[in-house]
Amino acid sequence: MNYELVFDAAEAGYRYWWFPAFGLIGLAVGFAFFIFGRKWAGVVVFGFALLWTTISFVGTFAEFWQMRQALHAGDFEVVEGKVVEFVPMPKSGRPHESFKVNGHRYEYSDFLISAAFNNTQSHGGPIREGLQVRIADIGGKIARLEIARWRKPLPRPTKTAS
Repeated sequence: MNYELVFDAAEAGYRYWWFPAFGLIGLAVGFAFFIFGRKWAGVVVFGFALLWTTISFVGTFAEFWQMRQALHAGDFEVVEGKVVEFVPMPKSGRPHESFKVNGHRYEYSDFLISAAFNNTQSHGGPIREGLQVRIADIGGKIARLEIARWRKPLPRPTKTAS
């Protein structure tokens, strides 16, 4: 059986850089308040933005880095089998998409910030009921997803008249 790589957290890179980057806007606004005379407001906005940027960066980057390191070290569980009990997520986001493979349950959403696989069927994701998959599982999250691709047999050569 041949598998096609659909998602790999290490190859995907740090996808959620934009989340802590929102704090950079707040830093600029806080700095502007401070410079143009609203010192107290500037300190408050700058302080909150600095806290936001730091906490959100550490939280999102740490998950990505740990997943990347575990994949490179081979420190994951391989879960292989057919997707069963598939529950697609509606476009609204509730409930989250979920399924099981060989007794392992996975749940995810496009609306959650995660370094792991989180592309739901309603937003173009590949998971379907009965699909044969191979998953690199790190702490119950999908760090790598491969989907079986059945190759058609090559056509038999036909004899040509000479």
